[in-house]
Amino acid sequence: MRRHRQALAALALVLLPACSSDNKASSPDPAPLEESLPTSTVPATPVVARVVSPEKDSVQGSAGRGMVIVLTFTAKDANALPAQFRVGGDLPSPATPAKPGHNPAFPGLVVGASTTAASLGGPEANLANLFQIVSPSKQPDGSVQVSAVWTNTSASFGSDTEVTLAAFTVEGTAPDKATPPLSQTVTSNLAVVMFRLSAADAAGVGPGGATSTTTPRATPTTGRSATTTTRRVTTSVAPTTTTRASTTTTLPATTTTR
Repeated sequence: MRRHRQALAALALVLLPACSSDNKASSPDPAPLEESLPTSTVPATPVVARVVSPEKDSVQGSAGRGMVIVLTFTAKDANALPAQFRVGGDLPSPATPAKPGHNPAFPGLVVGASTTAASLGGPEANLANLFQIVSPSKQPDGSVQVSAVWTNTSASFGSDTEVTLAAFTVEGTAPDKATPPLSQTVTSNLAVVMFRLSAADAAGVGPGGATSTTTPRATPTTGRSATTTTRRVTTSVAPTTTTRASTTTTLPATTTTR
């Protein structure tokens, strides 16, 4: 129960202050968060949660798109991590993108981001169902590990802004909104990372697609005078000899008889 309260309190500290009246994300203060969160390296929980990507203070994606979130959850007891393989959501069919909420392939997963747009449910929305890849595996020591991967294709989490992402697992099926108090028992530590979503780059990459600008390269001019080389072409013509056959005309002798 104490672990349950700690995780919920930490989640509230991470996500809720990010909302402001003008719907703009504010940068979280890392010092109080780090002091209040349970450590993610030595958790006294059935499940060990870890953020593999992004790394702390890294800059992700372009113009708010393309951040890569990779989470791993490890447990000695397979019953603590029910999950099945999934490839879905935005991949491979962008025409039918997934919506926030619990992930049927990984029902106990809870993920929140401080800059989640109000149209997606705000910072309290459980983003678990946006994870396109869920893959369980068995480790050499006999433990079970579940990997969850997600990349965003729309700028629904801001751009040129700081983001705090938190993830943990619960027993049973996670709620579609992680609004305290949760009725489920928390089974993992709270894994947290703070990173930045990049702005549009100089090439003008935006939500609509990539564009590029090509600048003509100047051709250097030298002061050397042009040198013209004239080659003499000699043509040999063989003499033509025409032989005409001589024509001999023989006239018959004429005899006059008187």
